[in-house]
Amino acid sequence: MTQNPTPPGKLSAHGLFVILAATAVALLATPLAAPAMPEIARVFAHNAETEAFARGLLALISFLPGEPNVPFLVKFILLSIPALFIIAGAPLVGWLSDRMSRKSLLIVSLIVFGVSGTSGYFAESFLQMFIGRAVLGLSIAGIKTATVAMVGDYYTGAERNRIIGWQGSAMKVGGVVFMLLGGWLANSSWQTPFLGYLLAFVLVPSAFIALAGGLPDTSSEPKPEAGAAPAKMSWSTTWVFLSAFLASGLFFVTPVQLPFYLKTNFAATPMQIGAAIALGNTVGALCSLAYHQFRQRMSFPAIHGLVFLSMAAGYFAITLVDSYTGALVGMVIAGLGFGLYVPNHSSWILSIVSAKRRGFGVGLVTTAMFLGQFGAAFIVQPFIDPDDPANVWRAISLILAALAVIWFASSFVSSRAGSNNND
Repeated sequence: MTQNPTPPGKLSAHGLFVILAATAVALLATPLAAPAMPEIARVFAHNAETEAFARGLLALISFLPGEPNVPFLVKFILLSIPALFIIAGAPLVGWLSDRMSRKSLLIVSLIVFGVSGTSGYFAESFLQMFIGRAVLGLSIAGIKTATVAMVGDYYTGAERNRIIGWQGSAMKVGGVVFMLLGGWLANSSWQTPFLGYLLAFVLVPSAFIALAGGLPDTSSEPKPEAGAAPAKMSWSTTWVFLSAFLASGLFFVTPVQLPFYLKTNFAATPMQIGAAIALGNTVGALCSLAYHQFRQRMSFPAIHGLVFLSMAAGYFAITLVDSYTGALVGMVIAGLGFGLYVPNHSSWILSIVSAKRRGFGVGLVTTAMFLGQFGAAFIVQPFIDPDDPANVWRAISLILAALAVIWFASSFVSSRAGSNNND
């Protein structure tokens, strides 16, 4: 029987690596497939007319503004369906993670992730693609919930914020690597990027060796931060969920719409599309590493206000440029927000819920986050104008600017209320 290299309350460097790498791998779902979406839409165009499932799905979503077409169907299945099943599965997975070994949950999720993700390579119909992406979503719920809850299990205070920043950076580094990998593989064929999901199997042996089988002792864990709700869902947690939902949904406008925008406006190749999204994630990765420094100076709502403001400025910059290089500048500006929103809502929920409900709380935030991802394709659809491709970015930037004002105001009101209570 494999011996645990560290006591139950400790986590080795190898164990931390597994958690960070698994966090990055969970991000494979969108970046790998995104650069290939225009080609998938071309190849599967005939299926949309002949396949009963595809026709039924198009009819089911026909209530949406505009006219749902093959590109929209591809975006819906590849991006929104995994998110839908994460939404459905994350609360249950979170509940289970509070009652079973998070190690077992993570290992099973990694195996299912690899199998279901790779299935896209063999898909010959929209139905097969749909099933694979649905199962993929359930596995992501397991990976995301297990890894964030483990950080809460093993770290507290400033150290926890630093590790959460590393975790956010791992997600963005994964986004960079996998977006570039997806773009490069998509130059070969639309199928090849799906082989990238096999990377999940590389982590399974390390997870067996490096992670503890049970939960660390939390009986002496410090109480939640001052002013936070201890062990039950409340307005405080609802505010976290809303922040995660909005930030995630408006971030995913980038992988949903940017590939089509760059291809239409600048004749960008799949590799160039992958590079553009990867650039935003590179900036985000660097900002995530500095998350604990932002947290020392700003409240949780204020950081989310900064997230919305950065994304608003970046998206609006895209409307002002007339070249592919100019669009890259917009991604750099938006990258600050890309890097801060995930560690912020992860740290936020861990500061509120008690140790006994940590997995469930993380599961609900995961649901909120991927509810935003699921809605991204729907968010952009009303603003798509064939005669004005920049209209999407203009409209979303205005929404983000308004949200920034609201979240900064919330932070100001909360700080004033706290100051008055201390007087």
